[in-house]
Amino acid sequence: MRLLAEIGLGVAGIIWGANFVFVKVALGHMPPLYYLGLRFLVGALLLAPLGVSRLRRLNRRGWLMGCGIGLLLFAGFALQTTGLRSTSPGVSGFLTSLYVIMVPIMIGLYTGRWPSPMVGLGVVVVIAGLAVLSLYGEMGFGWGELLTILATIFWSLHILGVDYASTRISAIALVQLQLTVCALLSLGCAFIFERPTLFPGWEGMGIVLWTGIMGGLVAYLLMALGQRHTPPVLAGVLMNLEAVFALVISIALGYDSLTLRAVMGFVLVFAGTTVAHLGTKKTPELAAEPAPPGP
Repeated sequence: MRLLAEIGLGVAGIIWGANFVFVKVALGHMPPLYYLGLRFLVGALLLAPLGVSRLRRLNRRGWLMGCGIGLLLFAGFALQTTGLRSTSPGVSGFLTSLYVIMVPIMIGLYTGRWPSPMVGLGVVVVIAGLAVLSLYGEMGFGWGELLTILATIFWSLHILGVDYASTRISAIALVQLQLTVCALLSLGCAFIFERPTLFPGWEGMGIVLWTGIMGGLVAYLLMALGQRHTPPVLAGVLMNLEAVFALVISIALGYDSLTLRAVMGFVLVFAGTTVAHLGTKKTPELAAEPAPPGP
């Protein structure tokens, strides 16, 4: 079961990586918060036939957990998107990937237990690989970088929140609440701050549908189900493959070139992921009740 969970988390990272190219095109048709709102709305509506019945079974605590995690997801996206206006995509991607370090630090501060040295080594190697892939010049520090680091803190809290909630409430209910909260907040902010055109064109809507289904519904279900059986530190490492596959697909479609630097970065990331995987037997996990039956 754990192997399937890890594969699912890796696939979620691949899906999010592939979405980068589609998002690049989509943002040429509509502003970012409006795109996010439509994308998450698609996922929420498609899941609703299954999700609504699960929501009816939730108690007040379950609703608060799901809505809180949805708020963390929205905060991460909103801060990252705002930060991108004044920093480069490469720097943004690298700073966002630092959640792979923040997650074990937060676990250590919360539980008093820290990852094994082998896991720590794997995390450091992954970060080195992502730095090789993402950073091509000197990295300054301004508002864009600060907002992106704040976004990374919220991504880290989101991973820990999903780790905690996924063993306590239905995965479908958890994803339904996340997608719905993120959709409503994104659309609300979009109409206040962006004043978008309601219909962004057929190409834009096609991308919204694709990324809403794959990057919203499918990927977040894989994340919620996968984190039931995977330590949160390893989950963060596996989902960080998003950055690698974003570059792989970008190279395949001709947006970037395959260079020695890229190959070195790939090797470091996969080596670090393997080392972290082998060391997760001693990785601390948040205390959890048995997972509820079924999705």
